[in-house]
Amino acid sequence: MNELFLSIGTKECIYFVSITDFLIEKNMKAIKAIFLLSSLIFLSNCGSDDSVNTDSIIIPNSFTVDVPSSISSNTGALSGRTNGDGDGFIEGDEIYESLRGFIYVAEESAEIVEFVLDVAEELEKAEVTSFTFTGEEDGREKRISLAQNVTKGGATFQFEMTVFDTENEDQALQLVWSANPIEGIAIINPYHLERTGGANPETFIRISYSENLFGYQEGMQVQIAGLEAEENGDIDNMALFVGRNGEEVDVIGNSNHPNLVIVDEGFIGGRAYAFVGRANETTNIAVVDLALPPSSASSTTDLFEDYSVFSVLEEEIESAGIVDQTTIDAILVEAQSPAYFDATGFVTSGEANKPLDFSAIFVDLTGLTPFVPSEVQNLKISFVQ
Repeated sequence: MNELFLSIGTKECIYFVSITDFLIEKNMKAIKAIFLLSSLIFLSNCGSDDSVNTDSIIIPNSFTVDVPSSISSNTGALSGRTNGDGDGFIEGDEIYESLRGFIYVAEESAEIVEFVLDVAEELEKAEVTSFTFTGEEDGREKRISLAQNVTKGGATFQFEMTVFDTENEDQALQLVWSANPIEGIAIINPYHLERTGGANPETFIRISYSENLFGYQEGMQVQIAGLEAEENGDIDNMALFVGRNGEEVDVIGNSNHPNLVIVDEGFIGGRAYAFVGRANETTNIAVVDLALPPSSASSTTDLFEDYSVFSVLEEEIESAGIVDQTTIDAILVEAQSPAYFDATGFVTSGEANKPLDFSAIFVDLTGLTPFVPSEVQNLKISFVQ
């Protein structure tokens, strides 16, 4: 787990904004690896599997929306001071680097679909609808199947790809999509895909993509639910929306931390890490508004005012017995809203500190509505029937 420490005088306060290391380092790699393996096995053994009709299956060129590195990065994204450096204030990169890591994890999740589509393309080339292989790590038999013209969740899709662990017919993956315009949904259960590395059978990942979504030229939504949250700051559910129009990319995100305690040990019920933001692909700059509301918050009205980073941390600092406003303002000098980023990461924060190359229109995020925290808190994902 990654921890951010704030050294206030002689008192150490711990603020967790972690994203599960398992999810990043193990889960994503394992999922990508299994599809690479299945591709290789298929290419060498496809002759023994079922042949299909000659109708061509159209494979999308993309199923993700790229986010500029100014707001999405794994470089130091989840690291923080381990013992506090005693400088007396919270640094902006300590608050916001985890946000960049959050978006990076969601992007990595969406990129899994690209690997799945590579397998679908190989199946289509060989006119094969189904083939089985044995997982390299768990030694269990898996079955990959392709179908056409399916109705799922009340919607009709041109194509469907599924993966099952065959022993008990446990579904591991479902990908449904149509080609014109490109739109689809991918749902993954990592546990049934590869039963190694401590995966939780209740963890699901859902990625939806469309070339025309909510008024954007392309948009995707990534949801992850059912992560094990045992310690302070761990995430159990998270959601991210990314929409692109031209060179600008809008982001809306929320992660739920059910056991989060910043300073005040009397606070219970968890907090959400909720944000809206915008990035520019050409200039690689970004702006973000971040809030830390209770997980149970059922409305987004005044969310960024009532639960701004500054407001929440101010209350937490006061709970530690520090009430002098001049001292608090100094501690939170970089905890203003919004926050500004460039290719190197956090630059500064606060309306009064807006960099010259950030236009007023670009930093106006009033048209973006965050996820309702309680909805992410109660997020459930299942395969589409």
